[in-house]
Amino acid sequence: MRILLVRLSSLGDVILVSSVLSPLREKGVEVDLLTYRPFGEIFKGDRRLRKVIEVDRKDFKNLSSIKFLAESLKGYDYGFDLHGILKTHLLSRYLPFPVFRYKKRSLLRRLMVIFKPFRAKWLYVPEMYSEVFRRIGIEIENPRPELYISPYEIEKVKELVPLKEFAVIAPGARWRTKRYPEEKFRNVIELLKSMGIQSVIVGGKEEEEIGKKLSSETGAVNLCGRLSIRGSLSVISLSLGVISNDSAVVHMARAVKRPVVAIFGPTHPAFGFAPYPDEGVAVTRNLPCSPCSLHGRTRCKNRKCFEIPPEEVVSKFLSLVEFRGRKEGKPRDDV
Repeated sequence: MRILLVRLSSLGDVILVSSVLSPLREKGVEVDLLTYRPFGEIFKGDRRLRKVIEVDRKDFKNLSSIKFLAESLKGYDYGFDLHGILKTHLLSRYLPFPVFRYKKRSLLRRLMVIFKPFRAKWLYVPEMYSEVFRRIGIEIENPRPELYISPYEIEKVKELVPLKEFAVIAPGARWRTKRYPEEKFRNVIELLKSMGIQSVIVGGKEEEEIGKKLSSETGAVNLCGRLSIRGSLSVISLSLGVISNDSAVVHMARAVKRPVVAIFGPTHPAFGFAPYPDEGVAVTRNLPCSPCSLHGRTRCKNRKCFEIPPEEVVSKFLSLVEFRGRKEGKPRDDV
């Protein structure tokens, strides 16, 4: 059986597609993935995929371009739309094979914003992706994101990170309103430093300024804007663990099996993007007004949702590192 998975963006969501790849391969399914450029880089060298098809946004600019793309996608038994937006709906209409769409739970997520009791039961995106394969009789149990990093990639980033043990700090997020305050991240880095743990700051070009500032104030290694997607994954894989806003870096950590503290402000872990308990911990104040936004874009004057003490963040990080160390048979006396 040969299938096509469709998830165009964003970075974190595409990473979470990796949670279904191993189970599908184990069942003898050949898998191709359609995604936006440059997200295909995520799966470089991934033998679970037969092929990654990267397209540009212009390939979805109108009905003619979507139809043209659909006509080039042949030879599949089934397609699976793991995005569920208008563009992928239209693409599905023109594909010459059956396409099943995952249940996005958009209404439930919106109800969580309006009626807070709906947040009591958390969603998990890997499970939501997995459910759709029941349509062809495939059960996927215990899905977890997982990506392979080659020894060559590891050696390459070691030149940038001359540290033996370090924490990765990710102060960025797509929307500024989702970012834990800069001064609190500075305190987190200083607290870790006082315990003998150095920090490496990661992020894209948008985080270059905050990266430079935090680095100059704390002595942390700043790699913002200097790494590719695979480079970031490689650095994270070498770390003790990650402290991040609700962003793609959370899912990077999960995919390379590093413990992660995910800080949630205007959004909420119940939306589906929190780590599983065996992957990390979601930190949220769980205020009566939370979540105030589906994507975290709502502007708030008091930002009480980010009144999370740096000491709490560091304490949870140390607990994760200590637990992971015991699990791997490497007790850490210095943490």
